[in-house]
Amino acid sequence: MPSIYDFEAQSIDGKPVALEQFRNKPLLIVNTASACG
Repeated sequence: MPSIYDFEAQSIDGKPVALEQFRNKPLLIVNTASACG
């Protein structure tokens, strides 16, 4: 199973952000959806 730090997320301006840069720092991931049910 891959580590969370192996993934990239998309920043608010659409640029990729490597989660590796947050290693050893508090990391809160919030998953939201604007088109639920």
